Amino acid sequence: MLTSVRWMNDYLDPQANDAEQGELLTSAGFPMEERIERDDDIALDFEMMSNRGDCTCHLGLAREIAAISGRSLILPSISVTESDDPIGDHVTVVNEEPGACPLYTARVIRGVKVAPSPKNIAQRLEARGDIPRNVIVDASNFVLFEMGQPTHAFDLDTLAGGAIIIRMARKGETFLPLGEGATPITLTGEELVIADAEKPVALAGVKGGADTAVTEKTTNILLEAATFDPVLVRRTSRLHGISSDSSFRFERGVSPLQVDTCAQRFASLVLEHAGGTLCKGTLSAGAELPSLREVSMRMDRCRSILGRDIPAEEMIQVLDTLGFSPTLDGDSINVTVPCERGDIEREIDLVEEVARMQGYNDLPVNEVISTRPAAPQPRVLGRRAIDAHLVAEGFMETVTHSLINETAATPFLPGGATLLGTIDDREGGDTILRPSLLPSLMRVRAHNQDQGAGTMRLFEGGSVFHATKKGHDESLHLGLLMDFVEPTDGLRPLLGVIERLACRLQGSSATIESTPSTDAPWFEPGALLRLGGSPIGRMGLLARSIRNAHGLEHDVMAAELCLRGLLAGYPPVADLKPLPAFPAIERDISAIVPETATWHELSLCINDLDLASLESIDFVTTWRGEQVGSDRKSITLRLCFRDAKRTLTHDEVDGPVQQAIDVLKSTFQAEIRN
Repeated sequence: MLTSVRWMNDYLDPQANDAEQGELLTSAGFPMEERIERDDDIALDFEMMSNRGDCTCHLGLAREIAAISGRSLILPSISVTESDDPIGDHVTVVNEEPGACPLYTARVIRGVKVAPSPKNIAQRLEARGDIPRNVIVDASNFVLFEMGQPTHAFDLDTLAGGAIIIRMARKGETFLPLGEGATPITLTGEELVIADAEKPVALAGVKGGADTAVTEKTTNILLEAATFDPVLVRRTSRLHGISSDSSFRFERGVSPLQVDTCAQRFASLVLEHAGGTLCKGTLSAGAELPSLREVSMRMDRCRSILGRDIPAEEMIQVLDTLGFSPTLDGDSINVTVPCERGDIEREIDLVEEVARMQGYNDLPVNEVISTRPAAPQPRVLGRRAIDAHLVAEGFMETVTHSLINETAATPFLPGGATLLGTIDDREGGDTILRPSLLPSLMRVRAHNQDQGAGTMRLFEGGSVFHATKKGHDESLHLGLLMDFVEPTDGLRPLLGVIERLACRLQGSSATIESTPSTDAPWFEPGALLRLGGSPIGRMGLLARSIRNAHGLEHDVMAAELCLRGLLAGYPPVADLKPLPAFPAIERDISAIVPETATWHELSLCINDLDLASLESIDFVTTWRGEQVGSDRKSITLRLCFRDAKRTLTHDEVDGPVQQAIDVLKSTFQAEIRN
């Protein structure tokens, strides 16, 4: 924020030289970055915090100087006299978007004379590096840098239909902004505009329009003072690459409660220096005005935090100078927060105000601070366990950007969702928030392929994004990518990695169920994965069209899992069992079953028999070939029998094995291979 030393002293008694202003504001939390010598003045540049919009003006910074140095603050005088001519005879105001424009006010002054500004106003603007234009425009800029309220003046006679309409832009509308060399821009429909009866005449909070600008021929003007949604102003400014001192201020928040006072100041300057008569009344449109916030601060709590025994009178004086209207209530100070101080919400915010005014350098500092490190949270330890396990499985971790291009993102969009993007004018740039981790992993794999790398296993944990009718959705996922090396193994190697990972995170009893699924078209084939009966993610062979689009020369299989679900049971509860005292008997069964039968279905079917002494059922292998037919496969499973109290005989397990064979035959029409 560039300030004029002379201008700042208009509000201070006694005055402060440039060194004092720089030192006092730096100690108040606004470091001075530059000192610039002017012909008859000195400009100082102060660093501005994003939540202190109230100090983007001379009066706000002068209030800080007065509070920290004990000076008196001199407020500008405001005096306006209205005529008997009603404003409603000349203009109408309609606010169609009170959520985006909480308050819009308009005043009309007729019979003004546009001329150069008086010397005292021109010099103060020049000291900041601004170029004086004319008495009307300079009055608007003066109020902005004096009180922090952006305002604007329209040539009333150029407003079609004598109307002001606050509305969203219509897609395809054009608008010519103010400024030398400015060219018309095409609106997208996402901008808030100030329009007349025919066209946009200003980008709300960002820039006025050239078609309604004040010129030497202007005699009647409409004075605008309003407030707009900070996010909408920022988005419009970035969308069209147009920034201004007004957008800088609106992006930091302007309270509707300060608009009227600043509008009166604007009108008084115009009447004083450009003449004319002010029409009777003010046109206002918007939402209901908010009430002032009230906050309480315990004085003992303040002293405890700051480590100083500050008298109550001193605290009250500081807060009063800052405009908080403090009152003493026992051991507490109750304040009414000024409308421009949107950063003050809690007790600790008031403590900080007292600390700033005391001076940070004067606060005592403990040479020794006792700390006790907190134990890592289970979720943090779980993420470390995932990384360690996957590295042990031969995976390499990748860290990629969350932005990808639209071509890569579109195939991975969930059904019923839309992409989330950023505003970027570059053609073909990475402007889409990724809906999946898999495009990023494939980009890394393709890069390493081009560098001559052999087979690879990659993983990454990160956020994915998409939009639905309910709003934006962001979730943490784990992506896995493996080269498809042995076609005869199918997807089993990747599924095995996921099963072992689940056991690492949720205990040895954790089971992964995979069922064929077609609702993720980027997998051909694909499977839905469940952990403990709840969906946990998907896996499969990436579709060849997607693989080719990323330049991969061979098939790859991948999985994308929900990190929240994986970590839900971490850390696992240890299930300790004594080592077996007696040997086990193992029997293998090779069953030819339909291709659609899954390992989970087979094992569940046998488990439901509750066979005597059955300890476990393990998968051995799957075999496909002409001998079993194109629509069937041979699955070999291993039954393990054990008794905890004695050694079993083979005759004792023959019956249970036969029961398992019979249920496979009856349920899956299985053929048992010898």
